[in-house]
Amino acid sequence: APRVVGKDFYCNNCNSLKYLQGAPKEVGENFYCNNCKSLKSLEGAPREVGGSFNCSTCKSLTSLNGAPKEVGESFNCSNCNSLKSLEGAPKEVSGNFYCYKCNLLKDFQGAPQKVGGDFYCYSCNSLTSLEGVPEIVGRGFNCSYCDLLTSLEGAPKKVENWFFFCFYREFLV
Repeated sequence: APRVVGKDFYCNNCNSLKYLQGAPKEVGENFYCNNCKSLKSLEGAPREVGGSFNCSTCKSLTSLNGAPKEVGESFNCSNCNSLKSLEGAPKEVSGNFYCYKCNLLKDFQGAPQKVGGDFYCYSCNSLTSLEGVPEIVGRGFNCSYCDLLTSLEGAPKKVENWFFFCFYREFLV
C-alpha cells in the first residue's frame, strides 16, 4: 500500500485480514478496517487520520494498541466483542467516540481524555465502572443499557448537551 493516501483507505470486510502491517502511515480523510472478523491487532495502522477511523465489528480484536495517535473526526471501535481495554485509543478525538456493544469492557481506562462530539458506550454488558471516561465530552454521553453499571462515579466532569445513564429494558417491552 502507498505510505500516504490523500482521501479514504478501505480494507474493510476482509475476513482473512489479521494485521494492518503495510497500511499507509497517513490517510487524509477516512480509514476503514471495520468488519474484519479475523483482525487481531491495529499495529501498523496509520499514525494520522484526517477524518474518521473505523475498526468496528472486528470480532477478534482484543486491544486498540497501534491505533492512530491523531484522528481528525470520529473513532469507532464498537461491537468488538473481544476488546478488553481501550488502552491505545487516541488521547483526543475531535468528533464522536464509539465503543458501544463491547461486551468485555469493564471500565474505560485508556479512553480519550477529550471527545469533541458524542461518547457512545451503551450496551457494554460487562461494564462495572465509568472510571477512565473523558473529563470533557463536547456533545452527549450515552452509557445506557449497561446492566452491571450501578454508579455514576467516574462520570465526565463536563458534558455539553445530554447525558443518558439508565434505561431499563423491562420498560421497553
